[in-house]
Amino acid sequence: MGQLLELIGASLIGALIMLIGLSLNLQINDSSREIFQSSYNQYSSITAEQVIDYDFYKAGYRETGEKLIQADSSIIKFKADLDDNGTADTVSYYLGTKESLTATNNPNDMQLYRKINSQSAGLVSLVTRFLLTYTDSTGNNLTYASLTNPVNRAKVRAIKVYVKCELPEAINNPYNPDILSYNPVDWRKTIRPKNLF
Repeated sequence: MGQLLELIGASLIGALIMLIGLSLNLQINDSSREIFQSSYNQYSSITAEQVIDYDFYKAGYRETGEKLIQADSSIIKFKADLDDNGTADTVSYYLGTKESLTATNNPNDMQLYRKINSQSAGLVSLVTRFLLTYTDSTGNNLTYASLTNPVNRAKVRAIKVYVKCELPEAINNPYNPDILSYNPVDWRKTIRPKNLF
């Protein structure tokens, strides 16, 4: 009888150790998945920031005519000699629609496109928000309605950029497991292209 109790006790202890090991393994898997997704999201945001930063700082470079062709909340078109060949290129940034992107489960994902001259548009990043505001030399915001006029677009001295990226798939919120989160990463930057002065 004593051996039977020892065998049952050892089996229970062994089963508990296995359950602890499985639980630890699941927690490690969840943590590594969340770290990977967070890194992916940050990488996506950084990539978008680097491309936008490079292009926007060159706005107006080697262009003597109209430098800003279009300036709106989520669309910008300007002239700049990006490849430094002596000829100004036409650079456009704009958003795709939420409906056109079905590859992700995030209902807010949109594609941010970059187009140079007549080339086909290239994908910069998946974003959930891309907002542009424009200021004049005194730091006052210019209204989007006023920027339909080329005279007012010539007053733009700074472009404020706001970009928000989220994960394509929802993860559990660590603070409230009942709520799914897309782990947003956002950044804001004011870019003052020296060629617009």
